Amino acid sequence: MLATSTHIYTVDEITSYLKVLIEGEEKFQDIWVRGEISNFKFPSRHLYFSLKDKESLLSCIMFQEKAKNLKFALENGLEVIARGSIGIYKPQGRYQLYVEEAFPVGKGVLYLAFEQVKEELKRKGYFDPQHKVPLPYLPHRIGVVTSPKGAAIRDIFTVLDKRFPNLEIILAPCRVQGKEAAKEIAQGIQNLNEYGKIDVIIVGRGGGSFEDLFAFNEKIVAEAIYNSRIPIISAVGHEIDITISDFVADERAPTPSAAAEIIIPSRQDLVETLEEQKKRLYYLIENYLNSLRTEIKKIKSSPFFKQPYRYLRDFKQELDEFRRRISSSFIQKTQWERVQFLNLVHTFKQTSPQKRIEEIKEKLKREREKLYKGGEIKLKEEKKNLSFWKGRLISLSPNSVLKRGYSICFSYPEGKIIREYTQTKEGKKIRVKLYKGEIYSKVYQTEEEK
Repeated sequence: MLATSTHIYTVDEITSYLKVLIEGEEKFQDIWVRGEISNFKFPSRHLYFSLKDKESLLSCIMFQEKAKNLKFALENGLEVIARGSIGIYKPQGRYQLYVEEAFPVGKGVLYLAFEQVKEELKRKGYFDPQHKVPLPYLPHRIGVVTSPKGAAIRDIFTVLDKRFPNLEIILAPCRVQGKEAAKEIAQGIQNLNEYGKIDVIIVGRGGGSFEDLFAFNEKIVAEAIYNSRIPIISAVGHEIDITISDFVADERAPTPSAAAEIIIPSRQDLVETLEEQKKRLYYLIENYLNSLRTEIKKIKSSPFFKQPYRYLRDFKQELDEFRRRISSSFIQKTQWERVQFLNLVHTFKQTSPQKRIEEIKEKLKREREKLYKGGEIKLKEEKKNLSFWKGRLISLSPNSVLKRGYSICFSYPEGKIIREYTQTKEGKKIRVKLYKGEIYSKVYQTEEEK
């Protein structure tokens, strides 16, 4: 029999609790799971399947917006690596993997490594355009980091020889696939930088599978390209092949042959360009000379050139007129300044400093006399007020009151003034202050005023 305090859970409560518990666990979010596909089906736009190994089975779902990014077709029996998050589908109480992306095992592992290195270098700024250096227009010496036995070096030599024969090419030989390839590619880039007498470097190889090209996705190669002081063009595989070295390099070429074409223009094209520029320069010079000839003809046919003395006579006459106006202006200016000077002298006499000083002295004398008279009147008034207040002060003085026969009683020994009969009692001592001297006595009777 159940106790009354026993809580009975609903199925939804249990499922909801487990959903919150599992989906709130960080270690079950954004995880990678490896397994073999089984029970694959797509009854709607979404993909449903399971991942299994020898011990267990995990339900999976891949929604349409994620499934459209798949680069391969899912099928039963295919081993894959899937990335996603664990959650619970409440209507069926089933936990499952919500798949974000998936890769076949083998190439999938390499592609995962490719993405991880790509994201890391992107965060560090290795792909930022401000770190890229422009390629030189006409390099004298070209460095190449590739296999000496591959098709890439032959293609580069062929294209360069056709476009600009006798260019100096420095080869840094290395393996371009295999376990040690990445280290040798990075070392080749470093060796050419240490050599220093290189204008531009081609790093690349011919086509191959994703695995064959993977050395150019290694972090050590990316760092060597990023740290290179010499501009680098990446030319790996075919046009559809993309490697991390393409992102880091200063320039990407779809093939090694295309890299050679990008680095150096065709000699024939340069010759043709120079011929075009020479023709254009001749044309501009001829136009300029023709314009100068036309200008000279206009000058020679002008009246000034034919009769220069006629203009000189006019200039002489204008000069005389100018002199006359200057002389007249000078006389007028002198007269005006003389009048101004006389006016200034007259004004100065009217405002003579000596006259002004005498006026100020007279005014100062009147003000001094006025001040003295006012001071005497004020002093008499103040003396009168002082006598009045002195009399008032004397009349209000306690000594004046005592002098008229009054006295002041104090409690003894406290010394408090006694104003009412209730402030003392029979037998209490008191001190009586007179106009001259004091009396100490004892109260023998108190009486209320009637």
